Amino acid sequence: MHAGSKATNDCVSILNEAGFKPLVVTGIIDKKGLLAKLYRQGHYYKDWRKIYQTIEQDSVLILQHPFRRKQLGRYHFLTKLKHEKRVQIFSLVHDVELIRNIYELSFYEKELKQMLIYADKIIVHNAKMKEWFINYGVEEERLVDLEVFDYLNQEPLNKKIDFAPSIVIAGNLSHEKSPYIYKLGDLAPLSIELLGINYQPKDKAANIHYKGSFPADAVPTELNHGFGLVWDGGDLSTCSGPTGEYLRYNNPHKLSLYLSSGLPVIIWSQAALADFVKKNQLGITVDSLYELQAILSKISQEDYLTFCSNVKKVMKAMQNGDYLKKAIDQSMLPLK
Repeated sequence: MHAGSKATNDCVSILNEAGFKPLVVTGIIDKKGLLAKLYRQGHYYKDWRKIYQTIEQDSVLILQHPFRRKQLGRYHFLTKLKHEKRVQIFSLVHDVELIRNIYELSFYEKELKQMLIYADKIIVHNAKMKEWFINYGVEEERLVDLEVFDYLNQEPLNKKIDFAPSIVIAGNLSHEKSPYIYKLGDLAPLSIELLGINYQPKDKAANIHYKGSFPADAVPTELNHGFGLVWDGGDLSTCSGPTGEYLRYNNPHKLSLYLSSGLPVIIWSQAALADFVKKNQLGITVDSLYELQAILSKISQEDYLTFCSNVKKVMKAMQNGDYLKKAIDQSMLPLK
């Protein structure tokens, strides 16, 4: 496994608890030059060879994808594990760059094709992503639906969440990452709170309240009223551009942050997880953010408390790592 974001680190913690032992490929700082490249790739080769030597016959190996770096020996030793030691390999997908389409794709296309060769089971985000893989040519029986990402935090299940007809957005607030945020003044008088880094507004809007940035483990405590918004792209009328379109297939970790903190959500109606929100009655789906003022004005405190009650069930499951544990259990089932 490789360390990285909150999502990957949480998966490592959940798998540790489930009885898996971590195997590490150490990251090397990229330096330019032939000697640096040779050293880096030699280091990767030694790490993957050590992993091959460490894993016992008939084991189960879980990998987190994508790797994002070329690593000499990775594909060689993974296929060797599969064929010589009969190791079952489960690939846990965090992103599919061929769908997101914001990077140069040749590397990710090759990596995906390699994953499809050695992975016995592939854990994908949701039913929509599963459908994409089937259309890409992957057998349905090899695909496992995660449903939603877990999110480990220490927020109490009896946390008090206050009713408010307002929204909150937490995360990277840069113009490059979240351009729609800089148009939210157009939604006045709807009250909007922002938490996160890289917020650099050119103009102040009366309905926008920036609370500052917080350490990652402190953010859930700040989420205690209103609705958490899951949106992306450059427009308020729809989710647009590569990141907006990606919501049609992926599980945004931001949604897991809100729900694991006890907060009901608002999500784009065309997002893959809109079905999850509706099925579990965790909040509201909207076509356009311009609808929010009218919709929220009709939400009663009783409606809101019902959302909160439903969120508590998902909150508990996410904090326990139940979604990943269930997906691993399903992956263990033999192919039909």
